[in-house]
Amino acid sequence: MLNFILSSLIWFCLFLPVLLLSLIIIPILLLTDWDGTTTWFGNKKYGRGDTHYKAPSEGKYWKQFLFLCIRNPVSNFGKQVLSVKEVLGWPWLHDQHLFGSWYWMYGWKNPVDGLRTFVYRPWKHK
Repeated sequence: MLNFILSSLIWFCLFLPVLLLSLIIIPILLLTDWDGTTTWFGNKKYGRGDTHYKAPSEGKYWKQFLFLCIRNPVSNFGKQVLSVKEVLGWPWLHDQHLFGSWYWMYGWKNPVDGLRTFVYRPWKHK
């Protein structure tokens, strides 16, 4: 229970303010030639989201906005600011069953490239 409380505090005090700020900053950045990989508001892997979708967004403003602000908000913030090194022994990862096929994942994901990135979200098992 303590890990859930701490994860919730991290989300509400750090992640949520940056997420809300992204709702202002992303629309402005999408009007520029920004590639979507830099800043806390971008996504290093998918950029503006054009390569993430099965049918590419082809530079469509609202599809990119949905990807960066709703589908995968402030991805780089979670991967840069809230990430921890793999070698640390304390990071936790919980995947709690909520109901039906819905789960709640919180803590730090399993390591990728030596880093554990912060996660706090519901997800549906298919």
